[in-house]
Amino acid sequence: MSNVNLIQSAIMQLEGGAFQKLFDEYLYKKYKFKNIQTLGVQTATNKPTKGTPDSYVLTDDGKYILINYGSVSSQPAKKIQDDILSCFDKAKLSLSKDKIKKIICGHCSTNISIEQFSGIKESIEGVAVELIGIDTLSHDLALIYPHIAKDELGIPIDTNQFFDVEDFVKAYDANGINAPLDCEFFYRESEISETYNSVNDNKVTILTGPSGIGKTRLALEVCRKKDEEEVKVYCIKSNGNMLYEDIKYYISDPGQYLIFFDDANMVASLDNVLNSILTLSEDYKVKVLITVRDYAQDRVINLVSKYSTPNIIEIGRFKNDEIEEILKNDLEILNPDYLKKITEIANGNIRLAVLAGIRSIEYGYPAIKNAEDIFKNYYGRVIDDAKLTKDDIMMLFFIAVAGPVKGSENQLFNILKKSYGNEIVEKDIVENLYSLELVDWFKNEITKISDQSFGNYIMYYVLFEKKWINVEKLISIGFPNYRNKVIYVLNTLMEIFNSEELLKYVENSIISAWENAPIGQEMEYLESFYRVDSDKALSIIKNHIDQENTVDFDLRSYDINSKKNYHNISTKEIEILGGYKYTDNFDDAIDLLMLYFTKRPDLIMDFYFVLSERLLYDKYSWRNKCIHELRLLDKLWCVTEEGANYNNSILYLQISECALKTEISFTEEVRNSRSVNFVRMTLGFTGEIATIRTRIWKNLAILRKNEEYRNIVNSILEGIHFNGLNEEDSKKYLQSDFDVIYENVIDKDKPDFFDAKIVARYKKVAGQIGATIDERYLISKRNSEFKIYKMLIREHLSGRTIEEDKKIRKDFISKEISSYTLDDYRRLFVSCRFLEKTVCEREQWSLNTGLDCVFEALEDNSEFYIDVITEYFNENSPFKLNGYRQIKYLLDHIGYEATLDLVSGKMFDKKDNWLSIIWECLPEESINEKVVNDYKEFVLNNLGEGSPMVPTVQVMNRYGERDRELKDKVIEAIVNCPKNSATFLGYAYYDEEVEIILHFFRNDLDALTRIYMNAIENSNHVDYGGKLFIKIFEQRPTIWNEYVDWAKDNIHRDGYEQEIFELIWTVEKWRECVDYAYSVLVDDDMGFLIKEPARLLFAKSQDGVVLERKKLWLFDKLHERSLDVEKCKNLIDVVVTVLPDWKLEYIREFLKENKKPEDFEKLNLFSLSYSWSGSEVPLILEKIEFLQSLKDSLKGIDYINHRKYLEEQRRRLEKYQEKVELREYLENADYA
Repeated sequence: MSNVNLIQSAIMQLEGGAFQKLFDEYLYKKYKFKNIQTLGVQTATNKPTKGTPDSYVLTDDGKYILINYGSVSSQPAKKIQDDILSCFDKAKLSLSKDKIKKIICGHCSTNISIEQFSGIKESIEGVAVELIGIDTLSHDLALIYPHIAKDELGIPIDTNQFFDVEDFVKAYDANGINAPLDCEFFYRESEISETYNSVNDNKVTILTGPSGIGKTRLALEVCRKKDEEEVKVYCIKSNGNMLYEDIKYYISDPGQYLIFFDDANMVASLDNVLNSILTLSEDYKVKVLITVRDYAQDRVINLVSKYSTPNIIEIGRFKNDEIEEILKNDLEILNPDYLKKITEIANGNIRLAVLAGIRSIEYGYPAIKNAEDIFKNYYGRVIDDAKLTKDDIMMLFFIAVAGPVKGSENQLFNILKKSYGNEIVEKDIVENLYSLELVDWFKNEITKISDQSFGNYIMYYVLFEKKWINVEKLISIGFPNYRNKVIYVLNTLMEIFNSEELLKYVENSIISAWENAPIGQEMEYLESFYRVDSDKALSIIKNHIDQENTVDFDLRSYDINSKKNYHNISTKEIEILGGYKYTDNFDDAIDLLMLYFTKRPDLIMDFYFVLSERLLYDKYSWRNKCIHELRLLDKLWCVTEEGANYNNSILYLQISECALKTEISFTEEVRNSRSVNFVRMTLGFTGEIATIRTRIWKNLAILRKNEEYRNIVNSILEGIHFNGLNEEDSKKYLQSDFDVIYENVIDKDKPDFFDAKIVARYKKVAGQIGATIDERYLISKRNSEFKIYKMLIREHLSGRTIEEDKKIRKDFISKEISSYTLDDYRRLFVSCRFLEKTVCEREQWSLNTGLDCVFEALEDNSEFYIDVITEYFNENSPFKLNGYRQIKYLLDHIGYEATLDLVSGKMFDKKDNWLSIIWECLPEESINEKVVNDYKEFVLNNLGEGSPMVPTVQVMNRYGERDRELKDKVIEAIVNCPKNSATFLGYAYYDEEVEIILHFFRNDLDALTRIYMNAIENSNHVDYGGKLFIKIFEQRPTIWNEYVDWAKDNIHRDGYEQEIFELIWTVEKWRECVDYAYSVLVDDDMGFLIKEPARLLFAKSQDGVVLERKKLWLFDKLHERSLDVEKCKNLIDVVVTVLPDWKLEYIREFLKENKKPEDFEKLNLFSLSYSWSGSEVPLILEKIEFLQSLKDSLKGIDYINHRKYLEEQRRRLEKYQEKVELREYLENADYA
């Protein structure tokens, strides 16, 4: 009997209610209805009830589709028509006709004539009627919806491996071992888009990656999108049966298909399946989407590649934060403790995360605190279903603990196997485990557990559930050489399988192993297990401290701030003590740290990092109400003796500064990964934090009274920022701090500069965040130095331009000094002198500019200006104004003589600078013989060794033209003092500067050459772009040889050498210049040193003419030297290293001239120095590809030996590639 007949027969035997349920399921599929409301079946039975209609659907446009089912027996046409008309009987259904979109009638009649059929369809004018009889239903169930036939009628149509999308989800979710697919999907938007586009553009798309990361779910999203198009989508879930008949059944007609193979490596006879699908005629537009785990991808890719080139997309594991968001959105788990624990269990496996999440919802946190049941239910079934023997499990254990394992190279694996599995036949078991997909077998050489979570369970199963291996024995085997591996195993057991019984067992095993540890391994056990036996650990550390010699070390001469970026704790005892924060031994650990610090203050940075990064605020502080931080800071304060103990006080100040931050950052290791998370966390305001800060401020007030600590405390007060806080917390922090500081730290009645500055800063912040400002914030005005500071300092406001800032500042200063008397200016300069010694360098620049504005504001009153600038000189020129504006003003208003007399008659810092500016700024028409003589005397007096004043060539050009002796003596002095050469020439950036230099030296180019060479020797910032060099070269070409000789000895300088070497290619005699440079820089060098000189000469140019010249020179030289293999070797090294795009052409050119195989084999086909980031494999593949390309290009018998050599080199590289892949795999897969 055919499938259709079987289905019809089964339908005719259904009860009325069962028939209606079958029809509802059919309509769900056929029309993708979202919600069918059934009125004609008693709930939870197959018994029909009277209802009009039997079922209905509310459509998106607000209308109704009414569904009537006849009896299972054959019905006359009249009865079907009456059922339809009953829908418009207001006694049975009060629904207006315009609300009815369509009526569907399901029936089992087989004898309705065409006339009757037409009459039924036209029963109600304006309302569509659809009749679905048993013939249509049975054929659709047989051909399109076989899973309904199987589920509702018990008739299997196929091997139950072909599904539509939703049936696939149901079948997948029916297996309790899998996390459900029927949930929201997050964090794969880019992957969905990439996969969807790949399916459209490629015949086969393969998604690969580890198990449990969501490959299947991702593929289903793409299938759903394609299902909305004119594409037949089938999802294949293998059950081990052959698919050949199913393929013929489902892909019977031409059209567009998407076939999704989930875990394609599990499909029986995959090669034949792919052959059947991918070799269909062009009428069949078949696309294939495949998921495969990473360890099995090579086999699947190779099979697919026989028929089509696949596009391969690698899917990565979910990150912990992504898993947390999925748990929040799908399972509504919001508790951070739950989320953290589940991500630890999951190891990036979203499947396991969802299972753990479901369990936590049902049974609370205890169900995941100890994950034994989750793992047993999930992985215990794997062990049972795979029928794993003890030998199988032990092999899995050896790999889980020691892995990844590469043959006999893994000594821990060898030791474990010899101790506990000597009789195990490794190869057979590994092959079996690989076939079961429980281990990855990378290139048949390296094995590791496929699923990290399964590996965790195996460790638990062997060490605790079965106790086949004693934990104490495992520790003794692993220490000290494999300590990290053993600790990883123990941490895994205690963190994931957190039962009281297991913790006690592991703890006792550790204590026993430590007791029996060999002599000489004390530190390894101490580092590893100090928390397990705290008393023993602290006793050992105290003994170490007691035996230490006291080091006399004064922190007054030590710069702590310069060392704060290193974040390294070099002393193991100090690092261990930092691990006791949340233990009963916290106070003992702090006391031991302080005892140790009194003996070893030279280890200040170790103590700083352990106290600030391990024992201050962290993400658990708020749970414990910051009690540990409070106790720590109190203990640190006690040992300062209120400042009497200098070293302890400095340590307290440093840690207090950290404790006053409102935002902290730290790194967290990501389990089973080589990466770390960078965490930034704000400290919201609490009463406990307020208490800590209050105590700190009061203690700092005490230390501030001591001159030794005053500047440090002031720096802390100035450096306080309320970073990362919301407005409410910012106000609370500010008010709390300011109340304490105002009462305890500053002098309210007679505030000094720093008191005023601190109060003003809090006032500014209060204004920014909208906090109340009372009279206390106004005391800054009582300090005169601060008033001057506020007047001169530049404050930039966001949204203002620099020009607007300048104008506002100038107007403000002008207003402030408008009524100043000379005494006021004298006090201003006295205050400036104080500020110059007090404020930081950054603020000094701003104050300097402000003081310049003061003089600018005075320019309308020249007589008063001179009085004021005289007072400025009398106060030793605070802030060391550069003097340009002031000297120009004086020259314009009192002339040369008076200006010279005024400046030279005073003693102040930078006086010579001000004097030199007089002659630099003097107008050309004012220069006479006396002026020249004055300048000559000034310059010659200041050109001695060590003199700070060196004239620039631009200024000297004005006076040297008028006095030959002055010019000659200056040139001689600069030549004889090379370190002054760069200052003399200046930057030579602008063309006019270059022309002035050339004019000045027009009669002495030798001197210019010497000065130029001295200048580049002493500075990297002379002759930007090489403009001056080329101008000198045009008149004195021999400078090139000198420059090349210098460059050889300064090859790693970071000046403008590259620009100059590039310019030399543009000169008329470029070939001779390059010949000389090549002979000096390249010909004499060893191959591995050739990179920098080659880069100087032959860097790839943007200028097409220069690039063509470089190529011409290299090829001409190659032809010229083709029979001298050593010379050619250097040329080829240049091309290979600097111009790799030319090397294939260049080497082939060499072989045209020189066909000797022995010479060819001497060439370096690749650069002798190279680097890479990430994997070395792409670099190796590039080399292999080049060798193949070169080999393919060499035709004829002249090159037989060359091809043989290239093939040997290619094979050698392929072998090396395999070694590198194995090495990198081992490095990347070993998280312990």
